[in-house]
Amino acid sequence: MNLLEHLAAAESEAYLERAGRPIPARQAPLRPFLSGPRGPIRLIAEYKRRSPSHGPFPDQSLEAVLRRYEIAGAAAISVLVAAEGFAGSLADLQEAQALTSLPLLYKGFVSRLGQLDEAYAYGADAVLLIAAVLGPDLPLFVGQAEARGLKALVEVHSERELHEAQDAGARLIGVNNRDLASLACDVGVFLDLAPQVAPGVTLVAESGYRRMEDIRAAERAGAHAVLIGEALLDRDGMLLDAWARAQTHVG
Repeated sequence: MNLLEHLAAAESEAYLERAGRPIPARQAPLRPFLSGPRGPIRLIAEYKRRSPSHGPFPDQSLEAVLRRYEIAGAAAISVLVAAEGFAGSLADLQEAQALTSLPLLYKGFVSRLGQLDEAYAYGADAVLLIAAVLGPDLPLFVGQAEARGLKALVEVHSERELHEAQDAGARLIGVNNRDLASLACDVGVFLDLAPQVAPGVTLVAESGYRRMEDIRAAERAGAHAVLIGEALLDRDGMLLDAWARAQTHVG
């Protein structure tokens, strides 16, 4: 069992342990996720407490992190809900929903349809669906996410997975530069796959971005948004400051 399979199995088991318990009623209307006219590349800023590739991040309150992301001009927030490897929870998603008006992405390892209900109930506006986890069930999960009003961000890492995502009807596709089976990361993965994405798809570049130069290269290759966590959560905050300055210049 590789790392991705382990993480997906752990989250599936955690879901089954709480299945059948009442879930809360959603407290806010759905917010548009990466909608509207396309312009300069947008930032999906991620909150997580730790990751398998990095280890723990500096201890920071969710409120403080979200405030920094808002000030820097983030377009959306990704919240890691997986406990295994990330120390996340649905409570983090619910708290974020109460703390920010920005749209939220439920980021975990979805393999059960009930997780889509939880994503909606706890305040998500979009949900991450990993092609390598869902395999032939991907079209079902894309359709069921949309039936709940959630945007489906379908994550791929290979040419085969990209074709599977497009065949599943995904209109929002994230290319993850990190191989979740081995944790190897190469920002060239996005540059290789982006030209194969069908017109009209909203394209997100994910993982490995620490320099504005690399973000601009992804934008030139077709990225409409970039999802960044590790480089924003490190205490120096240099990339977040650089992003904020770039938005001021654009404005």
